[in-house]
Amino acid sequence: MRLKFLLCTSVLALTVSSAHSATLKVEPASPQPGDVLTLTIFPASGEKIAAAGMSAFDTAVVKFFARSDGSARAYLGLPFDRPGGRFPVTARVQVQNAAGTQEQTLSATVNARPRNFPKQYLKMGASMASTMSKKAALRQEKLLVQSKMRESNAGPLWSGAWILPTKGQATSAYGRKRWVNGKWWGQHNGADIKAGTGAAILAANSGRVVLSEYLPTLRGHCTVIDHGCNVFTLYFHQSQRLVREGQMVKKGQLIGKVGATGFVTGPHLHWEIRVGWEPVDPSKVVKSGLSF
Repeated sequence: MRLKFLLCTSVLALTVSSAHSATLKVEPASPQPGDVLTLTIFPASGEKIAAAGMSAFDTAVVKFFARSDGSARAYLGLPFDRPGGRFPVTARVQVQNAAGTQEQTLSATVNARPRNFPKQYLKMGASMASTMSKKAALRQEKLLVQSKMRESNAGPLWSGAWILPTKGQATSAYGRKRWVNGKWWGQHNGADIKAGTGAAILAANSGRVVLSEYLPTLRGHCTVIDHGCNVFTLYFHQSQRLVREGQMVKKGQLIGKVGATGFVTGPHLHWEIRVGWEPVDPSKVVKSGLSF
């Protein structure tokens, strides 16, 4: 079976592995829901990684990217709806050595700590709350955003620490459980920062703009940046978008202005960090960063 390195869409067949097999390392050692897991495959001495693939949690295709030392690295979001506990993960890797090509199955365990998210009860006018029933429009908007995040640069475009994209009051954190007018709305995929209309929105790190569009049902004026290695940031409800699709941006660059477009109760920035389509806690990425 011929496999594509870094983006494996096929499941490898299990074969007998060599006596000295590759290894799979998962960090951090004791993550919580919302954390970014760093997965690294290290080849055995004399071996070269030709392909790697796995699925885990809610991510059907975990994308591995080549590193200069010969290892392969992927990032994986630990979903906010998972409890604490032990979760086995399995990667399948194709390696090349003096004997030819072999396929190996590598295993590790995620030892997750539980995390309790706060609850939030919002009240909205009937016309605004009716957005919740526009399932077809919401799905169409979601699929559009997803379509722009199918591919990612094969190496990191970010550098150094990540920054908060605007100044203001944090009003609703990642993972918060939300009810609108007494009806379940879901857990919060990102973080809300309250700021006045027109306040500057900065790129949280360097990358390439893959979406800059007005999405009226939920997100309003929306920008999505690819930071490479399947890591994306998203910025919603802007009053103005100041970058275009395909444009390269630097960390701290002005990309838009705070507004109240889309499904909102007032001016603020909703921003997300996603690994693939899995939302992760942006405050933890800002605190700890991402190492490639």
